[in-house]
This record gives sequence, structure tokens and C-alpha cells, in this order.
Amino acid sequence: MPSVVYAIEEPETSQHPDHQRALIDALVALSGVPRTQIILTSHSPEIIKRLKFENILLITGQDSASIRQVQEHELPYPSLNEVNYVAFDEPSSEYHNELYGYIESRGALAAYKAGKSTVAYNRLNRDGTTTQQQILSTEYVRHQIHHPENTSNPRFTAAQLNQFIEDMRAHIQANP
Repeated sequence: MPSVVYAIEEPETSQHPDHQRALIDALVALSGVPRTQIILTSHSPEIIKRLKFENILLITGQDSASIRQVQEHELPYPSLNEVNYVAFDEPSSEYHNELYGYIESRGALAAYKAGKSTVAYNRLNRDGTTTQQQILSTEYVRHQIHHPENTSNPRFTAAQLNQFIEDMRAHIQANP
């Protein structure tokens, strides 16, 4: 039974991401002190990523049935974007970016792109003109996320975003 319990609600509030990381590292170290327990709530990806899966509980309601352990999924670290996607069926541009970046960081982008169909994309040039390119659908979404000033393409839909997230998740599962 712990002698000291620290309960902290959203320690990330008004904190720079570097300070969030330093704080969570200190709290993780403190949790290793005998008879000490740390309980915190958070919406910060920086905090979630620094925890182990077994130390994260997802609470979706008021009763005990709405509390469950976060399971390891496609990404090798806890991701708030992935938790929101898996638990709440909430696809987000941030999760799309995170998956794409993960595939790219593993040097697997060429394998991911191989054999996939392309779509037309109007690239905005520095002089204000556009050049049409054929790019992967997932890159179409990524370009729209990173270049909101380019309004010469139809915006991707929520269904498309979900489809491309599922496609990247399937690729990651198939290529551990």
C-alpha cells in the first residue's frame, strides 16, 4: 500500500513540450520510490509517449467497465493519437502524420508506396502558379496538412482520412 500518492490533473497545462518531457521523466523516476504512487490525467502526446503501455489506463466513462488498459498496437510507443483512433474511432490529421512519419523513419516509404495508385495533385509554385503532379493518395492528404495555403485541390474527406490511416496501419502490421 503506498504511503504517498501524488494525483496531478493535466500537468502539461501551460508547459512547453520540453518542460512536459522533463516533468514526466521526473514523475516516472518518483514512481519508482518505494510506497509511492503517481496518478495523473493528460491529453498531451508528449506525456503519453514517455510512459509504458502497462502504465496507461483509458477512462471513457463513469463506471469501472469504462476503464481499460491501453494495449500496444501499431506504433512501438504510446501515442495519444493512436489511443484516440482505437478507443474512440477518431481519425486525425495528426495520427495520419504520425503513421506516415513512422513508416518514413523506418526507411520503409518506398515499400509502402510500391504498387499503390496515384491521384492528381495541383502543386502550388512559389510564383502562385500550379503544376499538376501524380502522387499517392496518402501523400495527397499529407500535402494538404502541411500546405494549407494551397487551396487548389479538393479537401480530403473524413472517410478518405480514415481509409489512408487504415492502409498505413495495415502496412505497419504486415511489416513489423
